[in-house]
Formats: sequence, C-alpha cells, structure tokens
Amino acid sequence: MSDQIPRTSHRWIQFAHGYALGTSTRWHQGQYCSIITPAGIVGCGIYDLKTPAEFNQAIAIAKGTPACPLAEPEDLLEAAIVGVTPRAAQMGITVGMTGRQAVEKMQLAQPVSPAGEPNQRIQVRVADHITLVVKDLEASRKFYVDLLGMRQVPRPAFDFDGLWFQLGKFQIHLIKEYSGSTPAGNHWPIDKTHTRCAHFAFEVDDAHAVVGLLKNQGVQVLSGPKLRPDGYVQTFITDPDGHVVELCSPKVAG
Repeated sequence: MSDQIPRTSHRWIQFAHGYALGTSTRWHQGQYCSIITPAGIVGCGIYDLKTPAEFNQAIAIAKGTPACPLAEPEDLLEAAIVGVTPRAAQMGITVGMTGRQAVEKMQLAQPVSPAGEPNQRIQVRVADHITLVVKDLEASRKFYVDLLGMRQVPRPAFDFDGLWFQLGKFQIHLIKEYSGSTPAGNHWPIDKTHTRCAHFAFEVDDAHAVVGLLKNQGVQVLSGPKLRPDGYVQTFITDPDGHVVELCSPKVAG
C-alpha cells in the first residue's frame, strides 16, 4: 500500500540565469512535474493552457508518453515544448524548443502580476560584479588569478588604478587604495573576523581538498571545512586585504 500513498517533492535546479524550483507529484498510476520561475511555469502535459492564458500567465508544456512519462522536473529539461500561452510566446518561447530553453527564456523575462500589469519590483537577472578596495594590486592578482583561477580582463581607462578579473559572467573589480577611495580591506580586527560577517563565495569541486593546496600556498584557513545545514561543504579564507572568501562545494548525492 505504501506505493499508493501520494507524495510530492521539490528542489532547486540551476540554470544559466539562476535557480528555478522543480516539483514532482506522484500518486497511484499518476504523476506530474513542473519547473517554476518568477515569470511562469514549464510543466508536463497535465497543465491546461486555456485557463492560464485568460489570466495572462506564462505556461509552456511538454508531453510525455506512457512508455516515457514526465515524472521528475529533470525530465522536462530535454523534453520538447508542444504548447505555450500567449504570454510565454511573448517571452520568446516557441514550440519545439527544450524545456531547459523555455525556463531560461522565463528567467530573462519581466514577471507580471495576475492582472497583467508589470510587476513593480525590480527583477535582477544575474550577479554582475563586486568591487574591492585593496592595498597591493599584484598581491590580489596572485590570489584571485594564480590561486583561485580567475582570468584578468581589460579594464576601462579610469583615472585611478585597479584590475578586473572574470569568472564566467561574474567579475571582481579591484580599486587600489588612494585618497579618493575608502580604506582598503576588511576593517574588522583579526580577532573579530569570522564566517558570520560580510563575505562572498565561490563554488569549487571539493571544499575539503582545497585546504591542503591553500596551506601549501601559505593561505590561512579561517574556518572549515565544515558542513552547512543543507549538506554543502564550506571552507573560509581571507584575501591579502582581509576580505572573507568562502569556497564551497555541493553536497554529495545520496
């Protein structure tokens, strides 16, 4: 009888422009799944198009078959879209594209209210950059490029010194401390610097394994590796100016 008890699950799934919520609901001889974004839903064939179209909602659906049902949200990623509401079509979602492509179109779209009026909140799309004030540009370059593997990229001709580093679509902008900037670095004394402070994080393959490399390079480990409540592993270090940097790795499946 336990296999006949309805169950539902949900989890965050990463896409090119951030995360979306994947859901799965199953019951005896039935199931449906969806991927929910702030602007709309990509779902299986159980979803209706007529009713959400009346409410100007963005819905894109794919259809499974009895032999190959769409039961988990990941099943939608490579499934072909077979129907869209007018609002989804306005976002550039078309029949034939994959569920993954449809989700990414929704992530770039401006959410709307149920009444059809533009949502008044600002919808940020992606993290672009952070700016740090540092004392020694070369020391920071060695840390972010030579140690962490970022790439130095050209920088506009500002009238003050600095460097730019690239990681995917994300950048770190360095400003060399001068009379027109704030003081460089973390302003907390070292005995007050810990993991529960302003910091930024980078994902690595294994936050356990990096500890040995960090120590070999003379980088002090501030904390960790330790488990986050959701199972991720965290290791905290500081850059040459004392900015706290977290290196984290995803939890192991299973």
